[in-house]
Amino acid sequence: MSLDEYPLFADELDGSSAARHGDGEPWTALVVDDEESMHEVTRLVTDRLVFRGRPIRLLSARSAAEARALVEREPDIAVVLLDVVMETDTAGLDFVRWLRAERHLADPRIIIRTGQPGNAPERGVMEQFDINYYRTKTELTADRLVSTLVVALRSFDEVVSVRRLADTLERNQRATVFALAELAEHRDTDTGAHIHRVRTAAEGLARELLARGVYADELHAELVETIGLAATLHDVGKVAIPDTILHKPGKLNPEEWIVMKSHAVVGGGLLERAAASTGSGYMLTAAQIAHHHHERWDGHGYPAGLSGRDIPLPARIAAVVDVFDALVSPRPYKAAWPVAAAAAYVRDNAGSHFDPQVADAFLSVIPRLEDQP
Repeated sequence: MSLDEYPLFADELDGSSAARHGDGEPWTALVVDDEESMHEVTRLVTDRLVFRGRPIRLLSARSAAEARALVEREPDIAVVLLDVVMETDTAGLDFVRWLRAERHLADPRIIIRTGQPGNAPERGVMEQFDINYYRTKTELTADRLVSTLVVALRSFDEVVSVRRLADTLERNQRATVFALAELAEHRDTDTGAHIHRVRTAAEGLARELLARGVYADELHAELVETIGLAATLHDVGKVAIPDTILHKPGKLNPEEWIVMKSHAVVGGGLLERAAASTGSGYMLTAAQIAHHHHERWDGHGYPAGLSGRDIPLPARIAAVVDVFDALVSPRPYKAAWPVAAAAAYVRDNAGSHFDPQVADAFLSVIPRLEDQP
């Protein structure tokens, strides 16, 4: 293959003899077509094709059913060249639906290559299915096939790179959250155990509420995934509280209590600014929790005196979890309560201190928490 034939891709295609087979891991392309000639043509075109230092490894399926079996065995397919009409008139489109919706594979680039466009008009197919490219078999000359494959491989490479970057950023973000939470907790109790218990309990409570269908307008699966991690930052504002107040063994006087209560505003503000600068969903949820986890269902809490559903749901969840864990944990000013006594406190204060539906769900979560290390 001469690079002169494809000047637009000269920096990515290498047809020299030294690079003929490529040094990198091959790209995997899947041809799904019941016409044997389409497999032969594709194999001829891709046999010596090297893109970004990587050759093309071709898989072949003669039906959508065979293609599904190949996908189950080959998880790293980059491109699918797909016919529409095979064992049924919609076999190809049914395969697309299966790949995207049931196997949840969003990365592979799908090229529809049809010999019967009347059975699957381009506009309807592109609007209704997650397909990246649409070509008729008559228009796909060798040159057009190479250019289509190159564009598809480039797109796949960029999609995978972005996803990996996002995964790295999320891991770094989680590490930052834990570092902040442990900093605040270390100043308060010299242990990170409390924040980990709060995380586990908050996530378990959120999942219980989701399973019950409670507050479906506020709670969804994505929030459940973030709420446990966000709850670990509920007391991050305590980094601004003087040690003389934070570690005082006795009861705080009114002036000291005002200072202590300020941790909610300080923590909420800190995390709101972080959320605004990073666009982080974790930080936004954490800001709600830090700011409002001391509000009460009856409106007698702080710092804003919110009541009922005006209190953000993540904060209503964290309120129950935080109080319960504080009761069952020893503090300089008190001994740990028995779990049964702390559960009774939650039950007795449902509808006053706590959201009654959240409190009721938490009571069913407590036995599961006791089973965890």
